[in-house]
Amino acid sequence: MRFLLAPTDADSLDRLLSAGRVASAEGLDGVLLRASVELPAPLVTAAVLARAVPHILVAVEIPIGDRHPLEVAEEAAVVDLVAGGRLVLVVRAASGTEDDFDETLDFLRTAFGARPFRWSGRRWRSPANLAENVNNPEHRTRLMPPPAQPRLEVWTGGAHGLAATSRGIGHLADVGSDPEELAKLWRTAEDNPAAVGAPRGLSAQWEGGPELVARLRAGRAAFGQDWAVVSAPASAAAELGRYVRPRVVLDELPPGLEDHWDSVTLNRTVLS
Repeated sequence: MRFLLAPTDADSLDRLLSAGRVASAEGLDGVLLRASVELPAPLVTAAVLARAVPHILVAVEIPIGDRHPLEVAEEAAVVDLVAGGRLVLVVRAASGTEDDFDETLDFLRTAFGARPFRWSGRRWRSPANLAENVNNPEHRTRLMPPPAQPRLEVWTGGAHGLAATSRGIGHLADVGSDPEELAKLWRTAEDNPAAVGAPRGLSAQWEGGPELVARLRAGRAAFGQDWAVVSAPASAAAELGRYVRPRVVLDELPPGLEDHWDSVTLNRTVLS
């Protein structure tokens, strides 16, 4: 299982960069950013974090549908270039645009491709080919600059699981989602070759190491969960990396190993 830290105490850019460095030092896979009052533009913030903290993944959760998807794709492509191909984009429908989510998602993923394209959908068009554009009308669009990744990693979030499984892409379920319902969702992808290896994620709130271990093991058993996004203060990164991760990355722990870990943890606590 792989881990992304969603820092809950990153109320400034300096604290976010510190959280990213701690996550990297503790062996976590990356950081997930969401818009906040203090940092309202997560794609811009992600570019800064990616430059300051090498190697870790930088995931960004954004709404789509309230802006033209080509504009969103351009911003994301620039961030992916800055990050050297480490961007993960988690998308959900902006308020009031739920009916257009599938089209917006498909447009966005098409735009990240390496070839020119034309889009004429129910809501979006590209090129627009407005009547006023009488000189040199364009027949196809190409995103410039292209992202660093051959196929920029795009997941759906929240209530858009079926859109993900039908397209063979990753999905990040919300905190409190029912693992059995997620198992039903992922069974819809079993006959879709494109869904092989698609990330199966679930968000969780930090409540302590043992509680999180139990929850992640249950998610793995129920629907094959292989990604965890943990909303936690940066100070929890050490326990996530040293206590939680070793206990869930293995499908089955060798006999006595967990008892040994627990005794070592207990001894360290007593000595400190």
